[in-house]
Amino acid sequence: MEIQRKRLNLRDTVVEALAVRIITGTYVPGTALPHETNLLEEFAVSRTCLREALQLLSGKGLIVSRPRIGTVVRDQIDWNFLDADMLRWRRQVIPPQTYLNELFAMRRLVEPEAAALAAERATKDQMIQIRSAYEAMGARSPHYSDDAIEGDVKFHRLILTASGNALFSGVGACIEESLRASIRLTSQPTVEAPDSRSLHGAVIDAIEERDSEAARHRSHQLLDVTLQSLKDAGYAPS
Repeated sequence: MEIQRKRLNLRDTVVEALAVRIITGTYVPGTALPHETNLLEEFAVSRTCLREALQLLSGKGLIVSRPRIGTVVRDQIDWNFLDADMLRWRRQVIPPQTYLNELFAMRRLVEPEAAALAAERATKDQMIQIRSAYEAMGARSPHYSDDAIEGDVKFHRLILTASGNALFSGVGACIEESLRASIRLTSQPTVEAPDSRSLHGAVIDAIEERDSEAARHRSHQLLDVTLQSLKDAGYAPS
């Protein structure tokens, strides 16, 4: 078991190192990775470990094996940007403003529609769960605890799931870590909007009232105050 764990750790180290080089443009799309012999020497891993790492990168759309050419970096259009590992790797190498801008733009597109659909489709049990997550947020400023942050994350993810759209729910699973980081930033006492928690409550009220238009509108309002908090924190998503 210990040997297997070490092998997996080595594999993951290789995967991350190569992925970061691809994402940052060290290895340019359309060009081949260094020869297997060179990679084996650099990372000091077994051929099996290296090939497993390359298979993982292939599964994320970053590389493809081509006869007589080798392993080639794919165009960005083929990259699986919503993969959880991809999100984590990109957070390491892109400016925080860019990362938050991308996250906020996705939330603006998805969350209001998910809230509207949840008002139409959420089951009684799902509404109970959303209400419970809201209550778990507790009093926010000035002491927004880790438990409150987790309640906030769960609140948003449950609404995506309650939309009844599996792809919306899948987006929630993909961006959970990014969402958590954003909430942690915007819940600081110096930047948090005073009406943020009440707007969360207004969203769940509309869902419980089966008012899809109100749910959509209130979700937009919540995102508006989130945007202001990001700006107050020194970030300015467009």
